[in-house]
Amino acid sequence: MEDQKYTIPKLCSFSGDLSKSWYVYFVFTEDGVSKQFRLKKGINYLRTKKDRERAASTLIAFTLDRLKTGWRPYPDDTNCKNTNVTITDAFDSMLLLKKAYITVRSYKTYFEQTRLFKKWLVLRKFDKVYVHNFTTVQVRMYFDWLLLDKKYCGKTCNNHRACLRAFFNAFLEREIISTTPMKGIKQFKQETGKATIYSAEEQDRIEKYLIENNKDFFYVTRFIKYAFLRRSELSGLKIKHINWAGKTITVPSDSAKSRTQDSVTIPKTLENYILEMGILDKDPELYVFGKHYIPSYTRLNREDDFTKYQQEVNKLLKVNPNCSFYSYKSTGVCELYELTHDPYTVMRQCRHSDIKTTLIYLRSLGMGVNEEVRAW
Repeated sequence: MEDQKYTIPKLCSFSGDLSKSWYVYFVFTEDGVSKQFRLKKGINYLRTKKDRERAASTLIAFTLDRLKTGWRPYPDDTNCKNTNVTITDAFDSMLLLKKAYITVRSYKTYFEQTRLFKKWLVLRKFDKVYVHNFTTVQVRMYFDWLLLDKKYCGKTCNNHRACLRAFFNAFLEREIISTTPMKGIKQFKQETGKATIYSAEEQDRIEKYLIENNKDFFYVTRFIKYAFLRRSELSGLKIKHINWAGKTITVPSDSAKSRTQDSVTIPKTLENYILEMGILDKDPELYVFGKHYIPSYTRLNREDDFTKYQQEVNKLLKVNPNCSFYSYKSTGVCELYELTHDPYTVMRQCRHSDIKTTLIYLRSLGMGVNEEVRAW
């Protein structure tokens, strides 16, 4: 086009040399004067060629989108008031950029949270507001809607708060806005102490039912009760992650909540169940709990299947309605603490990074009774 003032942004990767500083470049022409601009935006913090290329491709798409909306890349034009990017477009572009370097699970979370935010923007007719004009007042209105209309609890609101903070901070770093509307938005109060455990009688009923009707899911419950694994960790668990010689289970970073690889001890009870499953001589690349909760090369598609099936079982057996799939973990934590009376042992098996987290968890479960106080 004759009136186009810019070239299509491209990546300079120095033929894939990771020791050099990669950048995205384009030429902008105005009043007959052309100038090349180079953007890096953190892509060189990534350690692999694949990650850099993915981040660069989304940076290219994001930059091209800004240029198409009339953005002038000069230093005196970095003020957000001249970018004219709507709040909806800004979130869509940033979500695409984040997709290049965050995990699939994190992307899914961001996607769902931003989708709800954009739905609210449309409801309140704020979807066409320029991102630099979006204010703290409007942010508060959004959280009031989550609390009053959606009936979200403090913990859920804090999750959405973290999402919005991440996005607006990214806009701030890229000079799309000059100040973040998240300033002054404090954390919401969260209820604690709602963790529940299965009674001995409920455990007996559930175990008997599962052994007779779904032995494979029964084994799933043993891994959460004795290894304290989360749903994403269960669905990502492969046979190769079971270190039989060292009697540990490796939790790889791509499925761990902390994004850090760690391991847990295999208790004797779980060791017996693993032997009973007969999986140790199978292909190490098989997922332990694939489709239908059996060893498979196909990963379980929906982690919610764990929760939903347990809900069905609990409803059928008329178990305490407050108990859930994660109640197996809480039950296991109580049994381990009663066995050891050592919160640090529990901390290690839970893979908590701070003993305070473990102590709060134990107190919510009614654990940690001081026998010296009892004797007073």
